[in-house]
Amino acid sequence: MYGGRRDEKEVPKPYRAEETEPPSSKPQVPLSAIVLASVGGMLLFMGLFFLLIAGLGVGGFLIPSLAVIAVAVVMMLVAWNIWRKTRVRQEEREKEEKERLLCDYCGGMNAEGDLQCRFCGAPLR
Repeated sequence: MYGGRRDEKEVPKPYRAEETEPPSSKPQVPLSAIVLASVGGMLLFMGLFFLLIAGLGVGGFLIPSLAVIAVAVVMMLVAWNIWRKTRVRQEEREKEEKERLLCDYCGGMNAEGDLQCRFCGAPLR
């Protein structure tokens, strides 16, 4: 370094492993289900408030409150259905992935990118 001369030593480069997240045990909830459930909950609260006002004897609040409650219940049921379908799809995907990594011949567990079994050399699906 001094006198214009460079050191010719090779500096080893740090090894960087691929950062892969382990598969989460909890399924991810889709944003549409979260939004539908949130808005449905707010509408349910508002409909129950209107129902309280109608119960106090103020006219004209009963039918709108029942309509808002019905819409809120439908929105929350749709959100639950979206969440349930997503959960079932993710469970099926995880099951298929686990089955794909198992060797049909020897039953050995292989890594995700393997094309052949590490133990017996048989081709994987």
